[in-house]
Amino acid sequence: MKRTVAMILSLVLLITALAGCGGNSGGTTTTAAPAGTTAQGGDSKTADWPKQPVNVMCPAAAGGGTDNILRLMNGYFTKKTGNAFVITNQTGIAGYEAIHQAQPDGYNFICGTTTIFTSKLDGTLSYDWEDYEMVSYFDSPYNGSCIAVQASSPYQTLKDLLEAIKADQTIMGGITLTGQPMMIHQGLEKAVGFTIPVSDTGNAGERNAALLGGHVAWILNNTSSCDPYVQSGDFRILAVCGEERYPMNPDIPTIKEAGYDFSFPSQPLVWLAPKGTPKEVCEAFNKILVEIMNDADFQKELKEKLNNVPWIALNIEDSIKTGQKYKDTLAPYVK
Repeated sequence: MKRTVAMILSLVLLITALAGCGGNSGGTTTTAAPAGTTAQGGDSKTADWPKQPVNVMCPAAAGGGTDNILRLMNGYFTKKTGNAFVITNQTGIAGYEAIHQAQPDGYNFICGTTTIFTSKLDGTLSYDWEDYEMVSYFDSPYNGSCIAVQASSPYQTLKDLLEAIKADQTIMGGITLTGQPMMIHQGLEKAVGFTIPVSDTGNAGERNAALLGGHVAWILNNTSSCDPYVQSGDFRILAVCGEERYPMNPDIPTIKEAGYDFSFPSQPLVWLAPKGTPKEVCEAFNKILVEIMNDADFQKELKEKLNNVPWIALNIEDSIKTGQKYKDTLAPYVK
């Protein structure tokens, strides 16, 4: 009798142990959320993904605008999913190529900007954004690109600067000779009707360093990168490049307000995945990105820490339509 009872108790304990393991007969395990985070589910698709950290390529240097935004978003993504971004910084075309060739396993993505919309048009690559899976397009009516000078510069307005350049072609500006900065420069030259000399001074941080060191007389950059130098008393922003004043810098006029018939659309952030990435994964990621961009706390941090106006995170269908429209807008500026 005792032996029978013992056998029954052993069987009960075995069944209980199996139940505690969740009946995981497939041999897979669920990665626990990092300490201090809470995995949150949405619909079933979002709840099923991600099951591990997500690789996000940043095709720009660490500390730049895109990188800073990704690192801020990472905290919110981790809280929502229990998994973090693994951010890789690989500047320029190399970053786009790496993700284009990556496995479409649902864990490889890139957060890019203008370059991938013009890469096929200008011959840099044999493909562009349409050769990836669209995840989301972050759109904005405001362009925070700006023209800045040293605070000690004699040029108090954009008109002062451009009239001086027209009279003296040795006055050099600093831009990057790729992407949107190059296109803004081309458009502005056409609007004013004369050559505006520039040199390639690298990414946003390098452009700031070139102006700070007096290597160029002005730079084309973005307000979020320039603002710390404005606050320190080193820089002065003369104008922004959008159709409207940038909400975070409402006192700075647009190029149009300075008297020149020119403006340029805002630079988006576009989230892409390798071709063949499962549709349900792209939809799940899109849903999470939309939730993050609409999060009041995230929007507050985006404004206070990075001087950025929140984007509108579009669904996949609208992202594709808007991406094509943006590419068409850029086409006339591509050499």
